[in-house]
Amino acid sequence: MPAIPFPWYTLSILLILLLKICLQRPAGYRSSATFIVGCSLLVLMSALRWQFDHILLRQLQSIVAIVLPPLAWHCFACFTGQRFRQKMAAFVVPPTLALALNLIAPATTDAVLMLLYIGYGSALIRTARQGGDRFIFTRLSDTRTTSLLAFIAGGFLCFSGLTDLVIALDFHFYQGQQAPQLVAISQAILLPFICFAIVCSSRPPLPAEDSVSPPEDLKESDSEEYAATYQRIEMLISEQQLFLNPDLTLNALARKAGIPARQISKAVNLTRGCNVSQWINGFRIDYARRLLRSTPLPVTEIMLEAGFATKSNFHREFLRISGVSPTDYRRAAAENPVPD
Repeated sequence: MPAIPFPWYTLSILLILLLKICLQRPAGYRSSATFIVGCSLLVLMSALRWQFDHILLRQLQSIVAIVLPPLAWHCFACFTGQRFRQKMAAFVVPPTLALALNLIAPATTDAVLMLLYIGYGSALIRTARQGGDRFIFTRLSDTRTTSLLAFIAGGFLCFSGLTDLVIALDFHFYQGQQAPQLVAISQAILLPFICFAIVCSSRPPLPAEDSVSPPEDLKESDSEEYAATYQRIEMLISEQQLFLNPDLTLNALARKAGIPARQISKAVNLTRGCNVSQWINGFRIDYARRLLRSTPLPVTEIMLEAGFATKSNFHREFLRISGVSPTDYRRAAAENPVPD
């Protein structure tokens, strides 16, 4: 029975992911699809090198490997409020320099790849640690998931950079005897996980809480300014019932209010001690509780009416805020009716 090189298995996983994302077409699917295509090309190059150790394949493999980190970073950076020029500079300049060094001084390729992967991985981790409110173009119900997956993708990129270092050391001390195995194993482990992180960046959040930065020491004038901003945003949301829109984003809220997204996030954090996503979910849960008390609508229909897109997110937030499940809340309300 002929042996199948391990990269072919990885390639099959990536192609399945590519088919899935092209069929479902979630938010930002073009960037995700582009990244997965790049991963597939890199794995295909590796698989071909199992059989043909040609210099052209090695060169193409290096070029694709240089392009992948900025693509992974761009898949998450496009959801942030970073300025366009800054995004383009971070997206274009480092890989351009890396490609130039790869052509001029091929001996530096290993070191360049290591720095490139660790650099973009660290940038993703730093962005993720700023919290879900950093991703202002993501639905508020998905911001925590996007932040978490950006952190995971950044961690895997850093791990890949360290793997490049190990491979370089293997060539230096052992003439690269273990290099093919190291490359195959690292790609089989890293690339599918990074792709899963990117593909799942628009899926419902996991049942865990976002970390909230503790309130900072502010001047009294700054505190009053943020309090005024909060009152203005709260009135806008309550009067227009913006929280009922399941696709509401922090950027859309900022445009509606005419207030920068960063200022809204800061005002909510300092005033309410939570992030914008949790704060909006508070409005949605209050609305859902009114419907549970006053209507016979099914819980699933109430979930959709209140602005939630998934059952898991609705039940998690309802339990976090109310302390009971929606069904138990309705039962208790029926036994002990109180006026709204």
